[in-house]
Formats: sequence, C-alpha cells, structure tokens
Amino acid sequence: MKPASTYKYLITFILIFFQTVSVWSQKTGLVLSGGGARGMAHIGVLKALEENGIKIDYIAGTSAGALVGSLYSIGLSPWEIEKIVLSGEFRDWATGNISEDLDFYFNKQDPDASWISLRFSVDSTLRTYIPTSVVNSARGDFALMEKMGPAIAKAGYDFDSLFVPFRCVSADIKSRKQVIFKEGDLPMAVRASMAYPFYYTPVTLHDMILFDGGIYNNFPVDVMMKEFNPDFIIGVNAGSYTDIPFEENVLSLIKTMMVQTTNYAVTREQDLLISPDVTSIGVFDFNSLKAAIDSGYEATMRNIEEIKSKSASRTSAAEMVIKRSEFRKDFKPLYIDHINSTGVTLYQEKYLRNILNYYNECISVDELRPGYFKMVTDNNIKSVFPRLQFNDSTGYYDLDLLIRKEKALRLDFGGNISSNPINQAYVGLQYNFWRKHSLTASGNIYFGKLYNSASLKLRFDFKKRYSYFLEPVASLNRFDYFKSSSSFLEDIKPAYLIQTDNFYGANAGIPVRNKGKLVGSAGYFKLSSRYYQTRDFSVDDLSDKTNFEGVTAAISFERNTLNRKMYSTEGTWLQITGRLLAGEEITSPGTTGFFNDTIKKSHEWMQLRMVYDNHFKQIGIFTFGFQTELLFSSQPFFSNYTATILSAPGYQPFAHSKTVFLENYHAHNFIGAGLKAIITPFQNFDIRAEGHVFQPFQAIVQNNFLKAKYENAFSSRAALGSLSLIYHTPVGPISLSANYYEKRESQIAVLFHFGYIIFNKRATD
Repeated sequence: MKPASTYKYLITFILIFFQTVSVWSQKTGLVLSGGGARGMAHIGVLKALEENGIKIDYIAGTSAGALVGSLYSIGLSPWEIEKIVLSGEFRDWATGNISEDLDFYFNKQDPDASWISLRFSVDSTLRTYIPTSVVNSARGDFALMEKMGPAIAKAGYDFDSLFVPFRCVSADIKSRKQVIFKEGDLPMAVRASMAYPFYYTPVTLHDMILFDGGIYNNFPVDVMMKEFNPDFIIGVNAGSYTDIPFEENVLSLIKTMMVQTTNYAVTREQDLLISPDVTSIGVFDFNSLKAAIDSGYEATMRNIEEIKSKSASRTSAAEMVIKRSEFRKDFKPLYIDHINSTGVTLYQEKYLRNILNYYNECISVDELRPGYFKMVTDNNIKSVFPRLQFNDSTGYYDLDLLIRKEKALRLDFGGNISSNPINQAYVGLQYNFWRKHSLTASGNIYFGKLYNSASLKLRFDFKKRYSYFLEPVASLNRFDYFKSSSSFLEDIKPAYLIQTDNFYGANAGIPVRNKGKLVGSAGYFKLSSRYYQTRDFSVDDLSDKTNFEGVTAAISFERNTLNRKMYSTEGTWLQITGRLLAGEEITSPGTTGFFNDTIKKSHEWMQLRMVYDNHFKQIGIFTFGFQTELLFSSQPFFSNYTATILSAPGYQPFAHSKTVFLENYHAHNFIGAGLKAIITPFQNFDIRAEGHVFQPFQAIVQNNFLKAKYENAFSSRAALGSLSLIYHTPVGPISLSANYYEKRESQIAVLFHFGYIIFNKRATD
C-alpha cells in the first residue's frame, strides 16, 4: 500500500473515531416542571423515552417533577414508578390519609360536634396559631424515607452519584430565593420541593423555611444548564396551566399571590419542549393520575423522531435492567440502631422512645412502622419529619426525628343549625400536659333547645411496653323533647318532657391492634325523667318524676375505621358492650296518673349490646352498606309504662332518629338492621338512602292501668328509613332529609341541618 493511501485511511479512521466518541459522549438532560397531579405526566414521558432507548444522563425537577425525577434517579424504572403512583398507597401520601392498618384509633378522642379548632401557645401572652397545612404529610414523609434511604446512602449522600445525577429546587421564603439541592438527605430535599403552601407543612433547615420550589422556579432549565450543561435538554411542561383563582378556593388564591411567573421554554435551538395536555386535570385531582401519565406518554411519542435525531446516545432495555440491578445490589437494608429526637425534652424523648422502640434494640423499618404512626397520631405531636443517616461505624442507620410539639391549648367551636328547633352550639376546651407521661384535660359544653350537656375528662396516657390510659370522667346530659318537638312541617304534642343523666366515674383502656380498643368503665349514675302519662295535659298539671340512681360497670370493645364522624361512606364500626347496672328507682306521681303514692324499687340487670356498621367496597359512584344493632338484657319493668319505656334502650340508626323520642322503637331486647345505598355523583356530595327494620323480641305495651307489659314474642315490628342529600363542607355536613317512621303519629319528618348531630355519651352508653 502506498504511503499516501495509508495516510488517507489513517485520517479517515481518526475522523470516524472522534465522531463516534462525540456521539457517545453526548449528554441528555431532562427538566421536569411542577404541577401537582398534572406532574405525573412525567412518568409517561419517561416510559416513552425508555421504550425508544433514549438515555437520560441528568435530571432537574421541581415539586412533582422533583418527586418523579428522584424516583427515577434512585434506580426505579418508569413502570415501577407508575405502579407506585397508581396505588392506593400513593393516594394516601398525596391526600394525607393514614390507612386503616397504620391509623392508631386508641389515640383518638370521642367524636364531637366541633367545626373548627384553634390552637394557642400559653406563655406570657396568649398567642393563636392558625394551621399551616390541610394535609398530614406523615405517610408521604415516611414513604420517601423508606424508598430513598438505601439509594442515597449508597451514593454517599451525593446526588451526582445516584443512578442518574439529580437536582431539585425549593424556595426559601425568608431569603426569597430558590435553593438548589445537590447533596445531603434526598427525601428531605424532595419533600421541601413539594411543600405546597397551606397544603403541606414547610421544611425547616439551617434557618431556612422551605416551600414548594415552584414559587420561584417551576421549570428549572437554568439549574440544568448551570449544574450539568448537557448537549441536549428535553424539557417537560406540566405546570403552565394556571388554575383561575376564585375567592372560595383558598389554595388557588395563595398560589396566585405567592408564585412568580415562570418562563416554560427551552432557550437553545437544539433543545426540545414537551407539553402534555393536562388542562382538564386539577392540581389536586389525584383520581386522574392515569390520564396524566397517558398524556405525557402520548405527547412524547408525537415528538419521538425529533428526540431520536437530537439524542444520538442509546441504551437498550436489557442494558437498563443490568445497570439498575448493578446500582441496587449494594443497598444497605434499613435497620435502625439509634433514634434521636429533637424539639422535645429528655422526658418527652423517653415517652416517644417507649412508643417507637421500648427495648432500644436494632430494628427494621417494618418493625419501626407501627410505633412510628402511633407516635404521629399522638395528641401531643403536631408533626414529625424523619431523616435517616447511614452510620459506617455500626453498619446500621441512625434515625433523626424532627419533632414539632402540638400547642398546649385547643379551643373548639361547632354545633348544629337546623330547620327544626334542635339547634345547638358547641364549645370545647383541651389542655395538654406532656412530661414523662401525658395528661389531657378536656371539657365541653352543648347548649340548645333539645340538648344541653357538660363534660369534663382527665386522661392520663402511659407509654410503657403496653400502652394504657386512665380517665376520670364527669358528665351531665339533658334532653328536652317537648321544647324541641315542633317544626314548620309538624305539630305533635309529645307525652315526654325532660330526661337528664349524670355520671361520675372513670374509664381505663388498652389498645387492641391499631384500629381497636378495650375500655373498662365504672361509676355512679343518676337518671331523671319528667313526663306526663297522657297527651291530655294542661299547664296546670304536674308531671310525674322518676329518678333511678346507682352504680354501673361496663367493658366495651370498639373497632372503628369510618372515614367521617357523621354520614360516613367508607369503613366499619363495631362496638360490643357488656354492662351491669344496680340502683334504686324513686317515682313520684303527678296529676295525670292513676297512683298517688311515691314508689321505691331496687333494680339490677345485665345488658349486652352490639352495634355493627359496615360499608362495602365502592363500585364506581355507588357504595352499599349494612347496619345492625343487637341488644340482650334482663332489664325489669319500672313502676309505670312511661318510666319503663324512657329507661329502655332505643334503636336510632340515622340522624333524625337521634333528635326525637320514638316510643315504639324502644325495648329491653331487640334487633335492628338496615341497608344503605350511597351515590356520590361528584366529590363531597352524597345521595343517601337507608331502610331499617326494628324487631323487638317482646314489644313493651301499656295495660289499662298505665303499667308496662310484654306482647307475644316477635308479634310486632316497625320499619323506618331516610332519604338524604348531603354535601360535606370543610367544617361539617349540610343535609336535607326525608325520614319515615311506620309507628309514629306523624310518619314523615323533614330535616334540614348544617353541622353535626352528635352528643356526649350518656351515663349508660
């Protein structure tokens, strides 16, 4: 071969070699915008890119883009990310719901009629604190820690050493500047980037208050250029579709005021912008995540040929599987050797340690999880932020918990506004003393025409190997069925006037797994009734009076997964109570009875009561449910029929039935059962139909001398039902219902109300 020819071939080889090196060294960066639920379009983009072998070398993201980008950067495939996002677990992260298996019912207080709660810090001045978030981020925070902890530990807490180098953006509202995360705790960085104002609580770090990065930079192309300067940038815009603010939507108003205008554009000619069509999906529409993902996929596939022409670097699906496996193989399993809590005293830290890890042993994250969510739902805790750090000297992880304590004083307001004269106001007060143990002092007052009540409780919580509480209680309830009887649609003159009950005693309880509790109760009670034994009475007549006072003891098992304290549409409630009562009846006659002498009788009986309320799984917009109540007792007759009926338990399965005294729905032994059908045509609005049957084992009837007697067994029964339209507002339900009672003088009763028809427990409940 001639020298000139050899030289020519050598030059050609060198040119081809450098061209090949240039192609293989070309880097592609992916920029992912914020956008809430819309930002899940980024998953579809990643799916389309991987299907076509497009290699991503760098990722920069904000908010939702930070979440999706970080999951990809720790070695998850787009299909694995999609599976996570479409799971019910992810919806719980996003909406703040703590699922049934993690929610610790033992920590919850009895439901009440409150609409809003105000927290106060008690110091030299009384300062009010308005909540800074509407969503509890505990579930999402724990999940981010669990999923990202091993990956960032392997990367040495350097974002450049992840499976794909990564950057995310947050906003420090103190300095009014963006903060770019490139190292440190990856879950914390992503969580800070997602802290949407008044939706999630902010993250505090190094004297910074960090909120959603979209406030200052919702499309971090500049971050990608400054940090990585790739040859080719693919930008994905899922955040420029601004929701039009309106005055009822507080979050939209806040966003409009705080978020700066972002330029959703790529600045270089060789770069490409993808804009999925997510205009029909709301920022918090977590029921449309699949549609968002599909939109991102379709938008990318429309541009795939241009992407291929600009990104010469390719990686096959098989190569990606091998690379991901290689990255993941050295992950350190999540075993936690040491737990440190900041933001609490030494006594309080011991209290928390008893919940989390009583024996102070090295535990797995699965062993930590139940105790962690017990701690999160504790009344003394406002929020917890977990941070894992791998300890090279021990080979395990250290867990740092950043604790924010709940304000000591809470004031609640609420009640019920109704078309019937059953309006009531509610005020509650609670104070938390938290030292080595926890003491919660609480009280409330209801006042209205139908119902007046006052209650005081002192609950001592002890966190040992086994948790338990002790709770002295004092309560007074008063129902006036006469003043509350008339409405604009009915005019019934009732025979019954006033019932009151007092209780002074104590409760003690232990948890039964996560969703149940076992409570023992004992104390002194006094039940008083004033009534007429006929409807033919005048203002000059004196009412009969029956007092029954004595002692009672009970043990009750309760399991509750209902999603609302009134008009629930999901979950179950089971309560089984065994009770013993012993006391003396004193009946003083009025002017409408047959007897003139005061009657004194001793009574004692046992009672077993079971209530079960279940909602079957939702099918589209339809939910079906079943409710039953079963009562067995050895309760005797009182001195007259009316006193007997007033002291007998009743079946009250829906809201209106709790506001009237239904004579023919009380018995000593009965079963009540009903079916529910609930249609939810759109969010927070329900059409609810219920049909029930009340079956006494032996109905209580009146003889010719105003005494009580039993009918033949199972010889009579009574139907009742309700049809309601319900809208669930942030502070309480609005309901319009038509209610039917087969054995009532006025069979149809209409009720409109706003708020909660919820009462304190009675002495014998």
